Amino acid sequence: MFQLENINQSFKGRPILTDLNLSVESGSILAIVGPSGAGKSTLLRLMSGLDHPDSGRFLINGIPYEPSHRKQGARIGVVFQDFRLFPHLSVLKNVTLAPIMVKKQTAKAAKIAGVALLQQLGLSGQTAAYPFQLSGGQRQRVAIARALAMQPEILCYDEPTSALDPSLVANVAQLILDLKNQGMTQIVVTHDIQFANQIADQIFELQPKEVQKNDEA
Repeated sequence: MFQLENINQSFKGRPILTDLNLSVESGSILAIVGPSGAGKSTLLRLMSGLDHPDSGRFLINGIPYEPSHRKQGARIGVVFQDFRLFPHLSVLKNVTLAPIMVKKQTAKAAKIAGVALLQQLGLSGQTAAYPFQLSGGQRQRVAIARALAMQPEILCYDEPTSALDPSLVANVAQLILDLKNQGMTQIVVTHDIQFANQIADQIFELQPKEVQKNDEA
C-alpha cells in the first residue's frame, strides 16, 4: 500500500495542497482528477520526488519513504505528459540508459530486459528507431517501457491521453489494465473523467482552493 499523510504544499504563499491524506492499495489503479490549477501535477511531482512537500510524509507498506532518495533507483516511476525521451538515442537506448547508469546493470542485462519490455508493449520492431520516427502512441509506450525498466513498485502517469488521438485512448486504457493484471500499482493524473471511470478502482478529486475562495468572495 502507498500512503500520503498530511501532505501540505504551497507556492509563493498560496496553498496548493492542505492536509492531504490518500492511500492506494497494492495492485490497484488510482485516478486523480480535477480542473487545471487544482494541484494534480503538483501532487504527482511530490510523489515522484521531483519536489518536496512543505510537510507530511509518504509510506510504502507502512514504512516511511522519501521519493527523492534514489540511491537504489526510484520505487515510483513516472510517465510524463510530454514523454521526455532523448531524441538522439534509439528506442532501446532510451529504455536501457537509466538501468545502466542508476541501477548499475550490465549493458547485456539491460538490453535483454529492455528488448523483452519493448516486445511486451508491441514495439519489438522499433528498437533501433528514434523518437522522431514514432507515432505519439508509440512514443508513449517507449516512455512506459523506460519507466518499467527501473522496476518500480508504483507507476504514475501525467495526463496519459492528452497528447494522443482520441482513437488511441482505448489502447492506453487497455495497456494500463494489462499492467494492473500483472500486479502493478498505478496512479493516473487526468482531466478526463470518462477515462478515469474506465480504468480506475478509486478516483480522488482535487479542487483548486484559491478558485473556491474567489468564487465565495
